[in-house]
Amino acid sequence: MDIYAVIWHINLMAKVSFDKRVERRDRLIGLLRSEDYWKTSELRNHLGISQRTLMRELAELREAGYPIESDRGRGGGVRLQGRWGVERLHLNHKEVVELVLALAVMESLKSPILTGNLKAIRQKLFQAFPQEQRRKVSNIRKRIMIGDNASANMVSRYVTPKPRVSEDIAESFLRQNCLEIEYQTEANEQTVRVIEAQYILLNWPIWYILAWDHMRDSTRIFRIDRIQKTCVSNDAFKLRPKQLYINQYTPFFQAI
Repeated sequence: MDIYAVIWHINLMAKVSFDKRVERRDRLIGLLRSEDYWKTSELRNHLGISQRTLMRELAELREAGYPIESDRGRGGGVRLQGRWGVERLHLNHKEVVELVLALAVMESLKSPILTGNLKAIRQKLFQAFPQEQRRKVSNIRKRIMIGDNASANMVSRYVTPKPRVSEDIAESFLRQNCLEIEYQTEANEQTVRVIEAQYILLNWPIWYILAWDHMRDSTRIFRIDRIQKTCVSNDAFKLRPKQLYINQYTPFFQAI
């Protein structure tokens, strides 16, 4: 057997060993989650491993953050305390952005119930992402602003935006691509415009686009629920100074 064959064989055996350990670790986690309490002897039998190997696996799980409790003594037991969650959550970039921003928006609304841990949850999620992704999410957050709740009069005239319109607006906003919209004014006039969704503003429950309007060659604000049709363009746009919009449209908001 030549040296290359030996190296290939060693690498293959290492991979097989690693794959078996990963599979065993997943099985152990599944077993711990399936019951409130396990005897170590039962876990050993299920996994076909020695007491020493089991103890090593449990120690490594604790180091990874799993809240595993053990009873001392011969024949002792183990339990996985209060862990709710998922091990592998595969999210694409858009899903990551939407998740973090949704938590940030809910946190900004300052609901008196069920939001006490949102900041901590958002920060943990944020820190779990790669540095480049954190930078991108942070930049997008700076383009979302939260204002006061809409007045009762405004809410009475509010209608839920069309799903396709909402999707196109989100895509245009996140990708920084121009957006063609068919807009209905308060006076029921219909206009077609090409806009840049520079910033968005929430006066709960009404969302606004703070945009650069190509037709007017100036800043404009558009209520999302008044946008009837949309089409995302391939033309990209660059961000304009936020102060243009803050001074003109939003006296009572803060960036999330």
